[in-house]
Amino acid sequence: MKAIVNEIFYSLSGEGVSQGIPTVFVRLAGCSLRCGIDGTRKLWCDTGYALSDKAGTEMSLDEVLAKIESFSSTPTQVLLTGGEPLEGEKKFFCSELTKMVYLKRHNYTFAFTRVETNGKENIQDLKHMVFSIDYKLPGSGMESQMNRENFHFIKERNNPLDEVKFVVRDRVDFDRSLSVIREFGLNQNLIFSSVYHDLKPVVLADWLKSENIPGAKLSIQLHKYLWGETRAV
Repeated sequence: MKAIVNEIFYSLSGEGVSQGIPTVFVRLAGCSLRCGIDGTRKLWCDTGYALSDKAGTEMSLDEVLAKIESFSSTPTQVLLTGGEPLEGEKKFFCSELTKMVYLKRHNYTFAFTRVETNGKENIQDLKHMVFSIDYKLPGSGMESQMNRENFHFIKERNNPLDEVKFVVRDRVDFDRSLSVIREFGLNQNLIFSSVYHDLKPVVLADWLKSENIPGAKLSIQLHKYLWGETRAV
């Protein structure tokens, strides 16, 4: 079994509940969403170079696993991202890869692979994973693509390592996130970040202070403050 891999690199997790943890990133190529295209506003995706399903090199499961293990002598967090790692045939590839990681690491802290997913792809039948799942807000132009059952599933699963991410472009987005949280009864690991260059983090911080949402956390993209726009560091 093979997939198109855009890049594999070792760095620190830049956001969310695992921020700052040494992490091996596996970026799969291809995503059908185009976040940020909303009326006259432009694409905001900060990994546009991985949107094409041809943007990378074909690799086997064994090749990817060997590359992961080459970065650190001690097992650390593995994170699958994209692109969208669960789209199409990549879902089966990622399912097998996370199983292989689990079987090698089941006695270690990081036995489960973290998967960043866009909220569109069904996550309910997947094992050996913890999820960083986006709920796309109106400013993304992609809210209609959300698989609503995913968020019921996240609530019912109640895994302390799962997180729901809200990328906020403006006050309309923020207010919509409050409605989504109420609708699904979400109250754990609610990660808020601002659209880079569109909304100042301090403004979002003030909104979060005002609302004091149970389980909510401000997340600033650590990697951009450390290394700017440099890739794979």
